[in-house]
Amino acid sequence: MAKNARIAGTGLYAPKRIIDNEEAARIAGEDISEFMEALGIEKRRRVTENESTTNLATEAGRKAIADAGMEADDIDLLIVSTDTPDIISPQTAASTAGELGLRKWVPFFDINSSCTGFVFATEVAVNMIRGNPDFKNILVISAYCMSKFAPMEKGKFYTVFADGAGAAVFSATEKENTGYLISHLMGDGTEWDRLGVYVGGTRFPATVERLEGKGEVAPGLTFFRGELLNRNPDLWPEIIQAALQKIGLKKEDVDRYIFTQINLSSIKLTCENLGIPFEKTHNIMSEYGYTGNACIIMALDDARRNGQVKEGDLVCLTAAGVGYTMGTVLLKM
Repeated sequence: MAKNARIAGTGLYAPKRIIDNEEAARIAGEDISEFMEALGIEKRRRVTENESTTNLATEAGRKAIADAGMEADDIDLLIVSTDTPDIISPQTAASTAGELGLRKWVPFFDINSSCTGFVFATEVAVNMIRGNPDFKNILVISAYCMSKFAPMEKGKFYTVFADGAGAAVFSATEKENTGYLISHLMGDGTEWDRLGVYVGGTRFPATVERLEGKGEVAPGLTFFRGELLNRNPDLWPEIIQAALQKIGLKKEDVDRYIFTQINLSSIKLTCENLGIPFEKTHNIMSEYGYTGNACIIMALDDARRNGQVKEGDLVCLTAAGVGYTMGTVLLKM
């Protein structure tokens, strides 16, 4: 029987500092009430000055390992999905592996697919378990610390972003109709220069001029070329249907849909376009704000703990991120 991978445990971690919309509006210096009502955000968590992506990733990873009934020594590989790394090099997975106390010589690496990160990392982890007997338990952590690049003082748009991390332990299984079923991944590289953190790499090195905001692109999270296009309500139904058709399933067969947690209005429109009831989704942006690549696995963990996702359920995780990337994955819990 062919080896597959299933989720054995999940974990969620968010910083202790909670900023509600009233406080966020004061910091931004403008009214955000209508904006946040459309997005569905009421609160967001943000790290302190001394916290970083590694802190978030480590805490979520510990929770996922414990939820799987395992110890750190049981993990054979660590994948950290993030587009807010502690430093450019070495990878954030290195410091996270050290903090988690993984045994010596366990491999680790980062993956950056912006806010589609967990979906892409899932595909990588599953295929590594399927293809290599060395990997029986892979820990995937998606961590987001965008507050370091998006100070709310810059205005309304920046109050959307929050910090947090989610994690999942993927374990080998030979049980039929369990675990990973299929995915559908997409990308449009012509959109790379719309929104991102551009200063600090090799294309736009962190010169004094750029750090002072005098260069052709500003430091931190910034719009470089025009506004983002909200293509999610149109494209999400397409990629979901594409994934379902690959394995002969229908949209009605899915028990729970989880989408990128940034825009509640967009999720409602996606449900209309796909022809599914909104009640089949699970959303956490009201409590946690927008946590980027971490939001999908954070929402899945929250759904599991609130009884919205149970063993045997068919779950569809669908995400989109700048770059432009998009992906959906179907999992039998």
